[in-house]
Amino acid sequence: MDRRTLAIAIAALVVALDAGTAWAQQIDDGTITVIQPKPMLRRHRVSLTPRAGMTVNDALLRQWAVGGTLAYSPTERVFFGGNFELFDFNGALGGVTNAYEEVISATRAVPEVAPLTWYGGVEVGFVPAYGKLVLFNRTIAYIDVYVSAGAGAMDSGGRVHGAGTIAGGTNLYLNRWLGINAEFRDRISVEELPVAGNSFTNTVTSTLGLVVMLPFNFRYTYDEASR
Repeated sequence: MDRRTLAIAIAALVVALDAGTAWAQQIDDGTITVIQPKPMLRRHRVSLTPRAGMTVNDALLRQWAVGGTLAYSPTERVFFGGNFELFDFNGALGGVTNAYEEVISATRAVPEVAPLTWYGGVEVGFVPAYGKLVLFNRTIAYIDVYVSAGAGAMDSGGRVHGAGTIAGGTNLYLNRWLGINAEFRDRISVEELPVAGNSFTNTVTSTLGLVVMLPFNFRYTYDEASR
């Protein structure tokens, strides 16, 4: 065995002994710390969420909604952006319900309704909880829950006016950039009805959609102290 081969063998033995000592110390200590990176990051990413749904709180009027939200997340828990929804489909979808006709038959009076045409506004949101969910005992998916509040404008009954909005929902991510969204959103406004006058109104929708995170991928960065 020449000197070069002998030096390599000695160096390998020293490294092996040092690694074995470090592992033994971890076992003797009795504490093993495992840090698993989050499977999906929101920070510095844009979320595009197209969704569709229907109004759920008005027994006299049922409307379908199509729209979406575009938002930016400066941190993992905070986001802000804008949303737009369209409710008018020229009578092809939605309209007054059977309860509306029953009220007319029973009272001989026509109830006042203010169907929405569209809503658009801005909002800021917060993610109070997130975690992982096991699907079918095979797949682990990432999930988060969010709330938001904002303001904007809406067209209802042919009149454009201001409105506020509050929302709550959840995202179930299938991979690093695609997920399923479910949301309840309430649009709060004061409607000017011909007979009743100013009326405080809530329009609540239940929607389902997709959430697409841009860019599609991300990279983790670590502080020097944590390496």
